[in-house]
Amino acid sequence: MKKGTSRFLAGILAAVLVFSSGADFVFARGIPTSIKSVIPNLGAEGQTEKERTTAVSGSAATWLANQSIAAIEGSEIINGSIEVEIIAGVEVKKVQDFQVIVKNEKGEQQEKKVSLAASKEDSLSPAFVQAKFMDLEEGNYEIQILGDGYANYYQKIKVEGLHYKLKIYTGKVAYSNSDSGKPGLIVRGDLNGDGKLDKKDASDLVDKIEEKSKDPRYDLNGDGIVNLLDLNYLTEWLENGKSQTAEPELIIPSRAISGKAGDTTKLTGDMEQFLQGEAGITLAPENGLEISEDNPVELSFDFTRSKNPVNVEGIILQPQESGIITEGEITVLYGEENQIKKATISAPSGIRMLATSQNNGITAKWDENGVLRIDLGGQIAVKLVTFRITSTTGKGNLAEISSVEFVNDMESKIPDPVMNIPTNLQAIPGNKSFVLQWKAEMNVTGYEIKISYKGITETRKTTMNKIEVSSFNKEEMKNKEDYEVSVQSVNGEWRSGYSQPMIVTPVVTSVPDRPDYVTVKGGYRTIDIRWGKVKDADTFNVFYKEEGASTYTKVTGITGLSYQVTGLKDNTKYIAYVTATNEIGDSKKSLEAEDRTLNGLIEAKLPAYKLINTSKGEGVLSNHIKAATIGGGGIMVDSPLDKTTGSALGLFDNSYKSYVEREDWDYGGAYPDSVKGVTVELDQVYTLGMITLAEPIDIGSYYYVTVQYWDENGTKQKATKATIGQRTSGDRKYYIIKLNEPIKTSKLQIGVGRYGSTPRMVRISEIRFHAYDSLEQDIMDLYADDLHIVLKDNVTAEVIQKLQDRLNTKDTASGEFHPDRESLQKELDMAKLLLETELSDVVQVNPNITAENDKSIAVGGMNSWQPLGVTAASGDQIVVYVGNPGMKAGASTNVQLVFTQQHAESSNFYKAVNLKIGRNEITLPKISSTIQEKGGALYVQYNGNKSTDQYAVRVSGGTKFPILNLYHVPEEEYSKKISTYVQELKAYVAELETQHEKLHSTSENESVAYAYDAKNCILNVTDIQMDKVMISVPASQILAGLSGGNEEQSLLNAVEAMDNMLTLFYQHKGLTDSFAEGTDPKVIEKNHLPYRYLNIRYMKMFAGAFMYAAGNHIGIEWNETRGMVGSSPVVSDENGKYISGRYFGWGIAHEIGHEINQSAYAHAEVTNNYFSVLAQAKDRNDSVRFKYPEVFKKVTSGTWGYASNVFTQLGMYWQLHLAYDRDYNYKTYATYQEIFDHLFFARVDSYARNPESAPAPGNIMLALDSGRDQNLMRLASAAAEKNLTEFFTRWGMQPDAATLSYMEQFAEEKRAIYYVDDTARVYEIEHGTSASIAGKNVVTANASEKDSEVTITMNFTGNSEVLQGYEIVRVFTEQGEQRREVAGFTQENTFTDNAAFAANHVVIYEVTAIDKFMNRSSVCQTEEVKITGSGLHNKAHWSVSTNMASQDDSVIDSSETDPCEPTPVPAIDKVIDNSNSTEFVGSAADNADPYIILELNQLTEVAALRYSYSSGGQAITSYMVEVSSDGENYNTVKEGTFTKGSGETIYFENGEDPWVCTYDAAFVRLTAVGQSGKKISITELDLYGPSGDNIEFLEGGKNSIGKLQSEYVYDTDKNLKIPANSIIFTGVYKGNPAYNVVVLYDETGKIVGGTDSTGALVAHQIILAPDPKDAMLGETSEGTWIYWIEPSDISGVSLPNRVRAELYRVDNAITNEGQRMVSDTSFVTIPENLPTISINP
Repeated sequence: MKKGTSRFLAGILAAVLVFSSGADFVFARGIPTSIKSVIPNLGAEGQTEKERTTAVSGSAATWLANQSIAAIEGSEIINGSIEVEIIAGVEVKKVQDFQVIVKNEKGEQQEKKVSLAASKEDSLSPAFVQAKFMDLEEGNYEIQILGDGYANYYQKIKVEGLHYKLKIYTGKVAYSNSDSGKPGLIVRGDLNGDGKLDKKDASDLVDKIEEKSKDPRYDLNGDGIVNLLDLNYLTEWLENGKSQTAEPELIIPSRAISGKAGDTTKLTGDMEQFLQGEAGITLAPENGLEISEDNPVELSFDFTRSKNPVNVEGIILQPQESGIITEGEITVLYGEENQIKKATISAPSGIRMLATSQNNGITAKWDENGVLRIDLGGQIAVKLVTFRITSTTGKGNLAEISSVEFVNDMESKIPDPVMNIPTNLQAIPGNKSFVLQWKAEMNVTGYEIKISYKGITETRKTTMNKIEVSSFNKEEMKNKEDYEVSVQSVNGEWRSGYSQPMIVTPVVTSVPDRPDYVTVKGGYRTIDIRWGKVKDADTFNVFYKEEGASTYTKVTGITGLSYQVTGLKDNTKYIAYVTATNEIGDSKKSLEAEDRTLNGLIEAKLPAYKLINTSKGEGVLSNHIKAATIGGGGIMVDSPLDKTTGSALGLFDNSYKSYVEREDWDYGGAYPDSVKGVTVELDQVYTLGMITLAEPIDIGSYYYVTVQYWDENGTKQKATKATIGQRTSGDRKYYIIKLNEPIKTSKLQIGVGRYGSTPRMVRISEIRFHAYDSLEQDIMDLYADDLHIVLKDNVTAEVIQKLQDRLNTKDTASGEFHPDRESLQKELDMAKLLLETELSDVVQVNPNITAENDKSIAVGGMNSWQPLGVTAASGDQIVVYVGNPGMKAGASTNVQLVFTQQHAESSNFYKAVNLKIGRNEITLPKISSTIQEKGGALYVQYNGNKSTDQYAVRVSGGTKFPILNLYHVPEEEYSKKISTYVQELKAYVAELETQHEKLHSTSENESVAYAYDAKNCILNVTDIQMDKVMISVPASQILAGLSGGNEEQSLLNAVEAMDNMLTLFYQHKGLTDSFAEGTDPKVIEKNHLPYRYLNIRYMKMFAGAFMYAAGNHIGIEWNETRGMVGSSPVVSDENGKYISGRYFGWGIAHEIGHEINQSAYAHAEVTNNYFSVLAQAKDRNDSVRFKYPEVFKKVTSGTWGYASNVFTQLGMYWQLHLAYDRDYNYKTYATYQEIFDHLFFARVDSYARNPESAPAPGNIMLALDSGRDQNLMRLASAAAEKNLTEFFTRWGMQPDAATLSYMEQFAEEKRAIYYVDDTARVYEIEHGTSASIAGKNVVTANASEKDSEVTITMNFTGNSEVLQGYEIVRVFTEQGEQRREVAGFTQENTFTDNAAFAANHVVIYEVTAIDKFMNRSSVCQTEEVKITGSGLHNKAHWSVSTNMASQDDSVIDSSETDPCEPTPVPAIDKVIDNSNSTEFVGSAADNADPYIILELNQLTEVAALRYSYSSGGQAITSYMVEVSSDGENYNTVKEGTFTKGSGETIYFENGEDPWVCTYDAAFVRLTAVGQSGKKISITELDLYGPSGDNIEFLEGGKNSIGKLQSEYVYDTDKNLKIPANSIIFTGVYKGNPAYNVVVLYDETGKIVGGTDSTGALVAHQIILAPDPKDAMLGETSEGTWIYWIEPSDISGVSLPNRVRAELYRVDNAITNEGQRMVSDTSFVTIPENLPTISINP
């Protein structure tokens, strides 16, 4: 604010408020005392005093009859009291302590210490604290307030038997609607303790800031830091100046009042507490019926306790939330002669102004909160006040009052301010969104919307009275969650304060998505069904059935994410699916899943090969078992053989009913000790080679085993390298524990444990011991290596045959073959093969493909799986051989086997198991329960960090499939490898279905026993492994994608295209494997390409997905898989300009972007799309996904937050690329340094990986510690080495202090890079910048306005080839200074600005041409235009109906697209088509008045109607206008006769006040009264709402400036006048005289008239308005203002050549707080020779 202007607006123009003798009301600003009327005292509505003193009746009569004269006079002297309320005027984050002292004339004092609480961010009201001093005798008192860091506050007050309430604000006055009197101010910032606030304090604070002091005394806002924010606070307080004393609110003390309810009224509550303002009361009829005229409630207040008269001027009744008084009667007994005032009060309905009721000299007024203020028409000595209440809101039986105040002095004629706090908030919930709308406010330029959710608050800005919100805290909104919203109006720095908050809950608008990740797990006669979380689901339904059954059983109302079905059959397959439900309905069904229930207590068929503890029968202890015990928490269940605790003979009783159980995942297998597990004693020493065991029911798998034994000397030993493996026999599982070496023992201890810690239960039912047989070891000894690919030298065919004969020989005792006969046969077959040929299926594990190598480059989403070319089914037993030179068999490795599920859901599609050197027997687990083949491709994963590791892997088992391995293969070898792969692929795919029938259809393995389905067969798989990506998709789809030509060339093209595209992507991330010689190793470490690769996999899609990116893969579906080989390399010239070719689609690049996004600034669904654009952009505006007009709209909107459209938001990142990269899009570079130098985001990501390397010219280092937005702004400024504050601010981002500090060390970016597009960059690349128009005069413009729309037309005189577009800026002038805001950017020669928000303001438009280099021309200004403040409503959503028929009513013919009877097209629609060239002519039937109903389709403020008709038509004459909110109940707002030519505007009234009245209406009915049968002509009907305050000079400045001919007395009572020969300025205004201020400025921005030596203004002003009589001052449309300089001051004033007027509206009619400019005028010329002007009284 300009210096001096604030002083002006805080106490402007000393004058008075009076009534003139005519019909006008004069209001002038700045009166410190109460304002009084000088109208002749005729009482209410002209009654004489005698007429107003009526017969005593009712409660007053009853009261009088019961009083003695003495009692009426009163006997008690009521002392006064003082209440000091200290209110937080500014936000302070720590408690403030104050000492309040009241001292009388004798020097006696009372003292109270109070603490003002710290400000709360979520509080709508400021903190306050009160100090009360009661029972004060009459006399003079001094009030003193002392506070640490505050200047001392002093005030004197005279106490005369009243309660004096003073409101004192800290730091800054914030006037409230409910305030009476003038608030005081105690200023903060006395830092040196001298009791004053001055520049010394500011100097001290600056010193402390420079010292980085932590002294809490200087932390003015209490945030724990002494910084510039504290200096801002202090500067503001210094500007406010010294403390100001409060004008007390004068209230009748509660001690002077007693109250009671009427005889038929029931009062609930404590009357004494009520009168003291400590509690509310409720009134109800004794009969319990509704309050009405015939059944009222009464409340009386007796004032006769006081000896002295109790003078009351007004009464204020505060309501509670309901039961607000709306109708009744007030009776006042007063004066020495017991006179009576009696008036009915009634709140008018439907009027959207302060509701008032006047009757018999008493005015009752309700505000929007239901507060009832009663003005008694002046101070009177009240004895009794009785309220007779006959109606309340809701028409209920309760009247609820929270407090009552009897006021000694009400400010006459000054209504509460119109704060323009938005009202009628309405929320329309949507799906993850809501639309918020409210009543449009006048005299504001926009709105701020505050949204709060779970402790987080965000603010949005808009110039409209409607906003759609679909995101919060940078995420989409959540349905069924409560968001708190409120709205405030804004005008420059002025804020109205927020509306009452409301709760908005986004709602679902569709059924939920189907549940994903459904699994079924069979248990003992149960199945457990689980599924993933589903958004917007309330409950779930489970459907299940037995395989083969025709119908499902449905279970409803499940609230969790799992369900167990019980009571099922043993060993039976069940199928299940799930649906999700909400109030809209049920989702689609999930994928079906299946599993088999457990096989109950069916015996597991344990092998009897070489069995030692042979059976004696079920329930009988086996042979050779001497004893068995358990410890470590295990217990025996259902074992008749075990009578004592710890005994475990039941494990050897050949019965599955008895078993040991321990509730944990491990029982001595992973963590052995001396007691965990089972300890067994045999009857003698045996040589053991194998142990088998089984569970009572198969509930999981065992992975860990430990075997301990006592040797022949009794020493306890641990069997080395014992392994446990799962086997299947029939429908049951069992486990084989193999001992690496035979052990001789008669006592041993066995412990087992689960894999993955689930389930947390160990159970064993039977254990068998098997004598050692060397057959397996002898077969293994055929091999010289761990991979079993090299035979020992002594191996011959004869040796192998002997082993074959042994393998084919059954055990004599049991008649069984070796239990691993099948796998051992494969070993012999391999040995036979090796005698004849060499083996080539060994996979060398690449030790560079590991996460350890990529730690320093911070790229997520990578995969390190290395394909083995083998697919296998769940339940298959395979053997994986692992070798490594120098490592012994059985040693742990850094290699894992990864087993995947083909075509799986994303949540659970693989499992990994650690491998050891040598032979690893693995039974592949089931991953999925979806109804499809279960199994998939196998991979190895290296988890080490040694590039010298030499692991090799071979797999025995499963089915081999073709893979293409191009990882780090020289490009010259590509063709050969691709050719071989294609041939293998053709052969493999040709046999797929045959192989399925052979291996799967008749398989005993239930996991693959399905009919052939190419989409789900686990054989249909292939892997293509490249440097940067591995593609894992169906083999048949790869071949199909290559069909139609040369397959080898097509695949080579696709491989090259993928590699080139990813090279392009990685270069924009600053990643490469090409570094110039001598590059710092640290640079290479941080910026090399990933060693791992992306993995694009064939997967199922979750609900709503087309593709997706997950932690280590990108999922695509069947139709998209063939596209992975359907691309061709992009061909570009040496500068990267596109020539031909096509990279992969938007979707795959989008998902790749998710995986490689730089996490420091990643914005999901936005920054990943940068790579999608990069893959497709051909340096043309039409080749990017977003629309540049939407980008330009965002960067000129002035709104905070992201663009609502993710593609528009993407434009911000793309513009940074365009602004700083100077080659075409497809350009790539040879070395890292070239990449870094040429690519903006290469620098951004490089600095993100290594912030220490970022530039810091001001020694402020880059820190990435404040979230993605702040990180991005810092990184981008570092990459550009420019301060990009304006760029990001234009995009709605708000840099914090740390970000500003970092960015401001760079030179400011002067170019308007937020207007760059692809075409502009190409022009600069191809033509250079020599043709720049920077600073040149190359544009002219003019502006025209109509109905708040301004059209700016531009003419460009420069080289049009370099023109990028025009920036349009609005220029407002306020307080004599210009304020600018961007209106828009256009690439056309015209621009239309919808400036309704700036109604009644004068605007100059500045136009700047922007060239294709983003430089600005010189600025061109248009002429001034004043925005029309007509309040005209938009008719886009209206509809209209009538009872008139017209010959133009039509019905269109039916057609193929509308075969049924078409809807008639009524001619009445012409009256709302915004065209005066169309006319409706119609008539109503006889005896029916014609009418037209405008249906507005939302509650709308209406204040006027304009009726237009053609000059030759028949006009409506007599009319009636009615409004309605519901279409049924109408209220008449205007009656009269249209008299003017072709149209007339009529303003609505309420029949009582002289003001224009505004109504909330959804329907407006215009009736042509008494004109039935007459043809009525209408061209257009328009409605107007409030148009806002306006100011003009008379006649545009003509005859409105001059010298006053003779003095003008405007207050005869006080003889206030404008002297003759004063220089006067005069004009008209529209507004509220109580809250309007006029200020005149000259061309230099100075106030006309200037100031005197004390700083006070020389000029004076008065504002005139229609006389309101007994009403409050209201809005006027025809007021007059006069501004003058008196003759005595003229000599010191130099008149300017031109002058303009500004009209302000303030929030406080007394203090002028809260000013905002609401209208202004263009400059008018002051005549060289001032004319003489006279004022007609």
